Amino acid sequence: MPQRILSSVFSRTVAATIFIYMLLMLSSANVAQAHGSDIFKQPSPVAQIQANQVAYTSETGVLDDSDNEYMYKNSDMARFIFLKDAQSRKNELLNSLEHWPKHKEKLINDLTDGQGIERFLSLFTILVLMLVCGFIVERVTSIKTNAFSERVAEEKDSSFRDNLDYLLMRGFFQYVGIVIFAVTAALIAIYNYSETDPFRLLSLHALGLVVKIRALKILLRLIFAPNAKGNRLFKLDCESANRLYWSILSFMAIYLIITTFWRILVLFSLDTILFALIIPATGMILNILSIAFIWFNRKTIEAMFTDAKETSSAFTRFLRQTWTTIFTIWLFIAWGFWAMYEFLGYYEQAKNFTPIWWLTFTFPIVDRLIFVSLTQLKRITWLQSHSYDKRCDKFINRVIIALRVIFVAFILHHLDASFNYNAWETITNSLGGFIEMLVDIIVVIIAGYAIWEIIQSAIERHLPYDMVCDNNNGTSTLEGEGGGAGASRSETLLPLVRSFLSVFLLSCVLLMVLSIVGVEIAPLLAGAGIVGIAVGFGAQKLVQDVISGIFFLLDDAFRRGEYIEAASLRGTVERISIRSITLRHHLGAVQTIPFSEIATVRNLSRDWITKKLEFRLDYRTDVEKVRKLIKKVGQKMLLHPEYGQHFLLPLKSQGVTRVEESALIFRMKFTCVPGEQWVIRREAFRLVQESLKDNGIEFAHRSVHVLTERDGKVDVQDAIEKNEELAEKLGAAAALTVSAEIKKNDKIDSDYN
Repeated sequence: MPQRILSSVFSRTVAATIFIYMLLMLSSANVAQAHGSDIFKQPSPVAQIQANQVAYTSETGVLDDSDNEYMYKNSDMARFIFLKDAQSRKNELLNSLEHWPKHKEKLINDLTDGQGIERFLSLFTILVLMLVCGFIVERVTSIKTNAFSERVAEEKDSSFRDNLDYLLMRGFFQYVGIVIFAVTAALIAIYNYSETDPFRLLSLHALGLVVKIRALKILLRLIFAPNAKGNRLFKLDCESANRLYWSILSFMAIYLIITTFWRILVLFSLDTILFALIIPATGMILNILSIAFIWFNRKTIEAMFTDAKETSSAFTRFLRQTWTTIFTIWLFIAWGFWAMYEFLGYYEQAKNFTPIWWLTFTFPIVDRLIFVSLTQLKRITWLQSHSYDKRCDKFINRVIIALRVIFVAFILHHLDASFNYNAWETITNSLGGFIEMLVDIIVVIIAGYAIWEIIQSAIERHLPYDMVCDNNNGTSTLEGEGGGAGASRSETLLPLVRSFLSVFLLSCVLLMVLSIVGVEIAPLLAGAGIVGIAVGFGAQKLVQDVISGIFFLLDDAFRRGEYIEAASLRGTVERISIRSITLRHHLGAVQTIPFSEIATVRNLSRDWITKKLEFRLDYRTDVEKVRKLIKKVGQKMLLHPEYGQHFLLPLKSQGVTRVEESALIFRMKFTCVPGEQWVIRREAFRLVQESLKDNGIEFAHRSVHVLTERDGKVDVQDAIEKNEELAEKLGAAAALTVSAEIKKNDKIDSDYN
């Protein structure tokens, strides 16, 4: 054998030996618990242990305790069988490497159909011809579609939906172009090579590789939009999006090249034992590239997960600082076990580690893609409402957390399957019925939650913003004196409808959950009917309250926010329940009135309100002059910029309404929008008083005349000052005279409060 061949074989043998021992160092006693596969099937160490124990027991009978101490434990036996399998695989691999020149010659002969390596030049020429012809046909056929896309781009709006529709349409046309390209190039390959020519297979695999990379490129451009920020799904700048786009495309292109290389080697019957070296080695290249991708784009990935609205916890900050290191270690561990299983021929176990590695590597991108997809729920027009964005954010966070839990559970399941612990099978066998029941309950709860969100959105669209977002169930505030216009009828009734529907939906979900658990709900419904009848007879007052309230609401007697008088009480309607109404007086008192206690309702907030004001003037006052002065004040108030527009009828005098002992009682009135009468009343009194004072007219003071018996010519004033008992009697007589007026003004519902 020539010296060059010997040195080549020796170098490959040394490299293979080093690689094999590196894989052996990753093993442990538990790692060896694996079973065989259909290809290169190797017996599982656990299966061999069980088979050996069964064979030994069948030959010698039942083992006693004295025999057990001389037998291997399961872990020791697993380690022994694992090392035996590893030694066997190493010997097979070294033996195959010694014959590598023959394998190489056979592989080249199969690839070139016995015509030598020079024939690869013709393959390269035909491949270039295929790609060029396919590209030309694609460009020619896409002229019209490109022109149509340009017209649509000129006519479309700048909204996200129009941009997304345009991108999807353009992507569809590009995929159609790729199909035309692939068909054209494939026909050239089929035409130039016979069915048995291996170059047909090679050219078609090369064409498939190009088509896959081009299709992936279109998909990544749609997702990351490296040169079109307005069409980008992720909140990234152009530089970060471009870097992420090319990083993923480069990695996936290398992955597709390597897997195509594997597939070609399998099709051309490379010695199967060599795959124990080729597949882990190329897998290590992919693993290193994936780790480099994570470190190269770590700032971009962190920016995708960062939300300025949310406060970061200590655990979140810890993950943000260490996630790259954690991912690197985990990817190396996953690759190590996968490579070891591939080398030993435990292909089922290696197959279980493959999704673990891919899920770990793609988790950041897939997680953010799901998040961006869920945020598109905010664009559904028929679900829009005041608090929809806030509720949608909560829903998205819950879904993301649930998917991450599923992600972790999926990885644990595959780890369990790869180590042959069969924990999932044990759980399903022992708790199979309970798990099915739990899944049904979760489905019912999710359906009920979705229905409730739709109901919430439908109701909130008809409610004011402050009532939904500020949790303001009434319109009374600390400012103002009440009496303003109230809410609409829908704003009054919809909160009650929402409460009723929530109770009804919760009852339905509860009954369905009980039915799933196995509880018979028919007796429960019958019992609920009997209880309802008993409550109806025993709580007649409650039934009367509910029925009275229903008819008051049907008659539209009052609405939320209106100022009413009911059951001798006044206030703004702040809350309406199924049995009572809550009024808040403008002085702050909260008054709860059962509906059955309301005989009549006096609504002070509908359409308009007239306010009549009285004041006292001296007997000698010119009545006509007062009328003209009040009229001038009324015209002046109509021009006021703040409250002038609230007048429906101006302030005017009604003359003298009555005559009292010490004054003439004048009355004036105005008509205005409900709720503004208080401000206008204050301003009317102030302006009238100023106008009267400017014209020399003073208000009359209230006086009380008390008649007493005189003793000769003694001055009454002096007598009162000297006689305290007489002063008390005269004061009591005066107080008795004005007590009725004092009581009237001291009531909480007085017009003067």
